[in-house]
Parts: sequence; structure tokens; C-alpha cells
Amino acid sequence: MGPYQHPATENGPVDTNEFQTKEILYDGYHYDVTTFARRHPGGREILYYFTEAGEDATIPIQQFHGRAIEKVHGIMKSLKRRPAKEIPDNCVDEETKKNRALTEDFTKLYLELKAEGLFEPSYIHVTYRIAEILGLAALGYYLLTRFTSTWIKFLGCFIFSMAQGRVEWVQHEAGHFSMTGIPKFDRLIQTYLVGILMGWSGIFWRRHHNLHHAMTQRVHRDVDIDFTPIFLTNKEALEDPIKDQTFTLRNQVYFGPFLGITAGFYVLLWETGKCLLKYRIGAEFIAVGIHYVVAYQIGVWPWILSHIMLSIYLSTNFALSHTHLPVTNKPTHWVEHGLVHTADIEQRPWCDWWMGYLNYQIEHHLFPTMPQFRNRLAVDRVRALAEKHGLPYHVFSYKEAVMKTVRNAAEVGNELKSLYENKCQQ
Repeated sequence: MGPYQHPATENGPVDTNEFQTKEILYDGYHYDVTTFARRHPGGREILYYFTEAGEDATIPIQQFHGRAIEKVHGIMKSLKRRPAKEIPDNCVDEETKKNRALTEDFTKLYLELKAEGLFEPSYIHVTYRIAEILGLAALGYYLLTRFTSTWIKFLGCFIFSMAQGRVEWVQHEAGHFSMTGIPKFDRLIQTYLVGILMGWSGIFWRRHHNLHHAMTQRVHRDVDIDFTPIFLTNKEALEDPIKDQTFTLRNQVYFGPFLGITAGFYVLLWETGKCLLKYRIGAEFIAVGIHYVVAYQIGVWPWILSHIMLSIYLSTNFALSHTHLPVTNKPTHWVEHGLVHTADIEQRPWCDWWMGYLNYQIEHHLFPTMPQFRNRLAVDRVRALAEKHGLPYHVFSYKEAVMKTVRNAAEVGNELKSLYENKCQQ
């Protein structure tokens, strides 16, 4: 992370005042990104790393831009910079010493994994993943358009929804540019697969998901911890837990499946529409247009049912690795943050397939540009790194993760109920 480690401070709202100088700390220098932040290709997550908020952007930049780090360095050379103030060794506190040691060991591990080829894509693997999707989609389409039996059509909906679910795992990885390793091709894979089979916008996914990866489980940063007014993973995400709560939040354990379905159709119909109108990218219009041609062919109700099945499948699996873990509002070292606020699920082949390698969330959050089927090869060394530095390494069985997720939803709802009842009694 460089010679300077900014001490952790309380993190308030991101200041987006356009007239205020904004800097990020990278490898021992403060870079002025006041103008560049508005055109940052990755989106607004750069706003999260302003130095004044107590953040060090060194490791996040390295890990998010690993495949284009030379280009990033070229851009940074064009920015104004000033050296960060060195902290004399005799003035360094224990927290800073701990972070420096963690940075050193993490960087060493990253370079080892990179030298071993774990960040290199496998075109055989890419071909297999896409062929699987196309095979399932073709079979589902065939059953839905060639048979009239209700049971066969139901089976067709399920198979078609599985094809869509497999798309989600592939497009997620393509959004990190870790499928082919060539950003332009990965964007095309993401755009056409997610657009044609799911009807979603690839741009929406990249912009939304980058915010989650930038600061997972950070209050007012991670967009995946606050689904109000329907669902909430931690009451700390509410500005006012009493005023901002709703009936659905107090009883959210019963609304879980409804949330997943609602979120799926929200992205499909609202967020995708907004992205199509805002960015006006021809490839996305073509892909989404083809999706609705396919929807017309299979029929309205099979299309709706397949999306309901898809939404339940995705929301269940996405919830398992984060939602029941603690949230924070303080800057934390990249590695510590990934280990404390992320969990692996059932590191077994069947779960690799079912969750599309998202069961290796710790490794994925530490190394987001590593092809996800290679994450399992880093497990033992990441676990050893965690043990060396006294940090947790969460691994849960699939059943245990589901139970923790449901239990957390119930506990948060009960906390809100208790606050609501106390207010009513006053």
C-alpha cells in the first residue's frame, strides 16, 4: 500500500461539492482527481476513496485495475500530485504497523498468485460456460415452444430460468473483465448474454456491482445492504431506525421471497430501461430487443414464471455471503475488510456449480480480477494469511449460510419491532 497508511477515522457522508479539491491516496502520493472523478470509467465509486474520508486507495486501485495498471499509471501521471506526509517510525501507532505488515504480506501473496498464472483466463473454461448456457436455453426454449403440456412447460420454464441463472454468474465475471481478460470482449459477452437471455443491462450491473465491491458492508456505501422499504440486512443502514422503518421491514423474514422477485423485475423493467435511455448504446438495445422477441415466442406467462424462478435463485445465492455479517462505517484495510465482512460457502464441486463460483467470496473480493474458477486454488494461502494476522476466515455449509441469512432477517425485523413498540408505548 506504499509507505504511508492513513489512520482509520470516522467516515461521514461522501462530500461531492464540485468546488472542493478532491484527492485520493495512492502509493505514497495524494492525487488531485477533482476533474477526473466526473469521467472515471468505473463509475462513482472513486468518490468513496477521497483522502479526507480516511481512505487509502492503493490496494483497491491495484486490484480493480490489475489488467490495465499501466494505463492507470499513465492517467495518474497527468494528474497533480503531492507526497503524503511520512510518519516517523517512532510515531507510528500499532494500527498502522499492523496495516503495513498486512499490506506487505498481501502484496507478496498477490504477486505469487499472479506469477503462477492464477489471473490468466482459460478460453476452454469460457467456451464450456457459454456452451452450457446456450444448451440449457435451447432446451428450455424447445420445451416451451413445441409442447402444450402444462407440466412440460413448467419444466421448460425451470430449465430456461437455470440458463438465465448461469448467465448471471458468467456476466458477473465478465463485468470484472476476468473471463477472457480482454475488457472489450468481456463487455460484449456480458452485454449480449445478460441482454438476450435476462433482458438486463450490462452497464447497470457494472455500475451497481462496482459500488458493492468498493466497500462491501459499509454503511451508506454498499448498495446491497439497504433494500428499503422492503428488506434490510442491518438496522445501522437506516438514518433513523424508528422513523425510517416500515411494516415490511418489521416483518421482513416473511417477505424474503417477495423481495427477490421484486428486485429481479425492478432491474428488468426499471433500471434497464433507465440505462438504455441514458447511455443509448446500440448493442444493449439489440440484446434487450432480442430478449423480448424470445419472450414473445415462449409466451407471456412462461416468460414471467421463468423470471420469478430466476429471481428466487439469484437472490437466495447472493444473500449467503454477506447479509448476515457485520456492517461498518469506518475505513478498514482492504484485506481485513474482505475477511471480516465476507464469507465462503461450502467449498465443494457441487456448490461451485450451483453458485457459479460465488461460494469463494473471500478470494473473489480480495482478488476481483482473478478468474473465479481459480479462486479455489488460492483458498489455503488466503486462510494462512488470515491466521497469521489474527483475522477471521469464515466458511459455512450451504445449509448453515441459509439459516444464518434467515435468522439475521428475523433478528433485524425483531429489533425494528422492539423500537416501534417502545415508541408506541411512550
